[in-house]
Amino acid sequence: MKKIFILITLLFIGCSSVEVKEKVSSHEAEKIVVAKDFKLHLKDGESDIMDTYDPLEPLNRRIYYFNYQFDNWVWLPISNSYNFFLPQTIRTGINNFFSNLYEPISAINGVLLLDSKTVFTGISRFIINTTIGVAGLFDVATLINIPKRELTLNDTLAVYGVKDGPYLILPFLGPSDLRNAGSRLTTFALNPIHSGSLETDLVIKGVEGVDTRSRTDFRYYSLGTPFEYEVVRLLYLKSMEIRETNIKKI
Repeated sequence: MKKIFILITLLFIGCSSVEVKEKVSSHEAEKIVVAKDFKLHLKDGESDIMDTYDPLEPLNRRIYYFNYQFDNWVWLPISNSYNFFLPQTIRTGINNFFSNLYEPISAINGVLLLDSKTVFTGISRFIINTTIGVAGLFDVATLINIPKRELTLNDTLAVYGVKDGPYLILPFLGPSDLRNAGSRLTTFALNPIHSGSLETDLVIKGVEGVDTRSRTDFRYYSLGTPFEYEVVRLLYLKSMEIRETNIKKI
């Protein structure tokens, strides 16, 4: 009798377990149906994280790999030497110099956005740092409590509703989009320092690039994931989304 009771108990438990599994399976099936619209393709030309518009992905991936090679064999050796041989004071002065060149650009965009505070800040910082700060080598404006307010043409276009367009990887420069790429090209053309020689201007931009790279901690293929392209793209787009939201609050 005792054996029969144990057998009935085991059969009851077994039937209960089967029922629970069926319920779980049914629930999981519902979850799968709900989640099937989420896309994460990892093949060329098909990546789609958060509905990212990346129609040029096959080309972007090739440029991304080119940038990795260029960074590994050119940018990093030069920027590491730059950090090693130049004292911090000189490097800070160089960075201040290039940063000061963009103050008029911020002021112009302040005018376009009717942001008087940015206009005043940009003009004041440029005049003070160019004169007292010895051509911008010293950031005197910050020392006297006139903090930097950076506005770019990309910010202005975003506020006026210009769409960002497809995601782009720019040679040497990295993640961007069509609107931002056009803005950067325009800013380069409006840069107040031009030698009259394209080669010299490119050398100046090269020095600026080395200075910027020396201050950037990012290293290609160091994120520990086979999906680095997608991660970098997502981080760029989210950072631009946050920046655009903050700019629109001005």
